[in-house]
Amino acid sequence: MVEFETFNLLLNAKKKDFIKKICHESMRDDYADETLEAVATMLDCSAQETKNLLASLNGFISKIAQNDITGSEEIHALFPEDFHKNLASLLTKIIVELLPFWRQQITENQVSLPKLSSFSWSVNTQQDTNTPLCFLNLNVKGKSGTESVNAHLSKESLESLLSGLKQIKTQINQLTS
Repeated sequence: MVEFETFNLLLNAKKKDFIKKICHESMRDDYADETLEAVATMLDCSAQETKNLLASLNGFISKIAQNDITGSEEIHALFPEDFHKNLASLLTKIIVELLPFWRQQITENQVSLPKLSSFSWSVNTQQDTNTPLCFLNLNVKGKSGTESVNAHLSKESLESLLSGLKQIKTQINQLTS
């Protein structure tokens, strides 16, 4: 939740660069004690006020980034009418400047499931037991690159897998029709 009144703490900053640094710090995943102390010192406020400010800035900037708001007029319009005009203009300028970096950072930090990029299979006979096996190779693309996952399936486990996949297909068809 964005608490715009906490932004007024930024008026205590002695330099505009401090405000830019504070905005940048607000987009981190967690705030180190040293960061909280440094910001609190810059703004002459308590650690709790600093946490509230950073959380509000993070919420505001994330809202802008996730809702694909890009123009300075659009961003400026998000501030309440009674908000300090010069501070709103400065924050708008900083956000417009750093928004591409923050969008990239948000995208990179998103949790996502791996995706199947390709697969191959072959049927061979296991030499020691003389039973047929399906050798399945799945290439899965995840956050850290492409990974290869191999499975050896007996006739029974292959039938179980196919049965489960058919049930999944049926459920997806029901949802899409």
